[in-house]
Amino acid sequence: MKLITLTEYCMFIFFTGVYVAVTGFTARDLGLYLGIAIIYTFVHIAAKRMLTKHGKEAADIKLFYSVLLITASVFITVLFIIVLASFSS
Repeated sequence: MKLITLTEYCMFIFFTGVYVAVTGFTARDLGLYLGIAIIYTFVHIAAKRMLTKHGKEAADIKLFYSVLLITASVFITVLFIIVLASFSS
């Protein structure tokens, strides 16, 4: 898997999870789709700039590490949402 794709996946999982949690899991229809489209656009631009700056846009990552990093991003997202929820109550 390309590093840019993996970076986009991990950032997209995190920011989409935070967006859905902040909206209280009630985002529907146009608000949900528009929010996800904006998040994807910003994530794509940020990942491209970050990896181009470091000269690693063509780097490859092994499948095991890709799965491990995606799983870690899901775990970190859930942990962040739990921390957010505990502070809001």
